[in-house]
Amino acid sequence: MPGIVGLLASAALAVAGAVLAPSGVPATATTTTSATTTTSATTTTSATAPLQSGRPFAATSPFNVPVTGAPVLDPHSSAMVARVARDGMGYANLVEFGIPIYDATSSTPRQTVRCTITDWGSCPFGTAPRPIPTTARPSVGSDGAMVVVDPTAGTIDEYWQAAPATGGWTASWGAVNQVAGSGWGGGSTGAGASRLAGVVRVAEIQAGVIPHALVVQSDTVCAGTVRAPALKTDGDSTRPDCIPEGARLQLDPAIDVAAIPGITPGEVTVARALQVYGAYLIDRAGAPLAVSFEVAPDASAAGPGAVYQQAGFRWDYFGMPNVPWDRLRVLQAWDR
Repeated sequence: MPGIVGLLASAALAVAGAVLAPSGVPATATTTTSATTTTSATTTTSATAPLQSGRPFAATSPFNVPVTGAPVLDPHSSAMVARVARDGMGYANLVEFGIPIYDATSSTPRQTVRCTITDWGSCPFGTAPRPIPTTARPSVGSDGAMVVVDPTAGTIDEYWQAAPATGGWTASWGAVNQVAGSGWGGGSTGAGASRLAGVVRVAEIQAGVIPHALVVQSDTVCAGTVRAPALKTDGDSTRPDCIPEGARLQLDPAIDVAAIPGITPGEVTVARALQVYGAYLIDRAGAPLAVSFEVAPDASAAGPGAVYQQAGFRWDYFGMPNVPWDRLRVLQAWDR
């Protein structure tokens, strides 16, 4: 699709379903498969790198590198896609299981955070108080997700089942990742991806450009198999058409998505990002295919917020039916 890669790369410089398993579960993978790529998933150690025009993680992050060349498809791609696209929908997690994202500054209150799960190792938030804005609220779904980005410290605090408590906050589990890192590390998602990574932001929908790969969830995630760059899995499916966590999916780039009858502006934005950057499967879900979005500041039980609604996302779990989900493909190798 000529011009789209350049458009999104320039913009990067310029600018449904509940997760069913505890995202912090320690790695359960027994088999690792690799996808051939030149992108490194190694977490960088720099702790003081600002967000690049709002896009987190290193330029070499798997989330920030577009699919180029002639990708090699997984030999089971057709069956995998038929399974996850069987509803003809990619459900947008906009409210109940959306991701609330907050910025922290030096004046943001520091709160003690206690992990309620004690048999998975040391609490990733440590003993030092963490920055949590007074206005912070976790998602209303059972995940209780919440992300706090501190650009000055270069940290991303990622909470699973967060809740305010006497004297601070609690979380079942989570992770602390680096703004300048790879976007992979810790236990805030089933595959070990950062909870911030790949989330579609409100500002990106408003701008009409998503300059990074997306993250998706499915009810058909392979048990015991991980595909790089994923670090672990919460998959439980033994079906022959299951998809391993870490798999990269791409929408056929030959499709002129803007010409699809009835397609909404928001669907066009999502589809173009799927053509250029694709999406990584990072969690189990209760739907065939779900996509992670940021919770808008004005979201409520009545709707997902003005920006999303103006883009055509009329309600939580909007299925984005005009995106040709059956034209996804699962990649085995790229960047060749």
